[in-house]
Amino acid sequence: MAVSRTAAGVSSGIVTGLAWGCMFAVAKSAYGHLDPFHLTAVRFVLAAAVFCVLLLVREGRAAFAFEGRLGRLWVLSTIGFAGFNFCTYVGLESIPAQSSALIMATMPLVTVLVMWGRTRKAPPLVTLALVLAALLGVAMVLGNGNPAAVVTGGVGYGGLLTLVGVAGWILYTTGAAGYPSWSPLRYTTLTCLLGTASIVVITVAASFTGWIPNPGLREYPAVWWQILYVVVAATTVAALTWNTAFRNLGPSNGVLFINLVPITAFVVQAFRGHRPTPYEIAGVCVVLAALAASNLYSRRRAAAQAAQAAPATEAEPAPQAAAGR
Repeated sequence: MAVSRTAAGVSSGIVTGLAWGCMFAVAKSAYGHLDPFHLTAVRFVLAAAVFCVLLLVREGRAAFAFEGRLGRLWVLSTIGFAGFNFCTYVGLESIPAQSSALIMATMPLVTVLVMWGRTRKAPPLVTLALVLAALLGVAMVLGNGNPAAVVTGGVGYGGLLTLVGVAGWILYTTGAAGYPSWSPLRYTTLTCLLGTASIVVITVAASFTGWIPNPGLREYPAVWWQILYVVVAATTVAALTWNTAFRNLGPSNGVLFINLVPITAFVVQAFRGHRPTPYEIAGVCVVLAALAASNLYSRRRAAAQAAQAAPATEAEPAPQAAAGR
């Protein structure tokens, strides 16, 4: 059973990384017809419908019950689905697709900061140093070798906006721990429904006020294959496999597959004619090295803590035995 759960988690993580790695180039290619808000809205309206059918077939009507948790779920869903996707897609307008994908790869280290805020327990200094190293690598890519350009405004707000979206997605993902009895499909479906409602309301309000353009109906068929990809591969499949990887492997292992996202994105852009600059290559290497070092350090630290706790646990029965005599 443990082997099958691990295999399912690993395969799910790989699928997620590949699907999201291709998503940025695909989504950006649709911007000539649909703005980020309407693309996000149509993406999740269709994806939510697919999730509902899947959940109804697999678990029945009872699975649609919120069990008195509607308010908290709605907040999580809005932060995760609306916050992450609006921030990422709007940010994608001003930064290259591969740069956006690289920022997503910082999820494991952003998780450290999010958990620090939630638990009020500071992570080790080594972990914080690796977080800063990863962010430096991202800044190298965004600033084309000049990390300070991110601070001075030389690269626009797209990178920072994407990073905010990543933090929102981590808040949503780690929130799944509060629903251990729910299947990944149920958690994904119910949160997608609530998140989609927020996305539609925000999009309609932004269109009504004139903040964003209101595309005509003929614009949607013009990007049908992009919509198909972001609905099926990047949302329906990827969201399920992401939550499955987290459930089966745990957060520290499941989130590692996000490393595939920038690698896939850079490969896709290379096939489209983009030649990575030395600064981009160096920045990617810094980010991936920081992620690998962080995971290795956390594993060794956890193993050391477990080893220290083991003798104390084994020694506990001794006094009981003596008392029995």
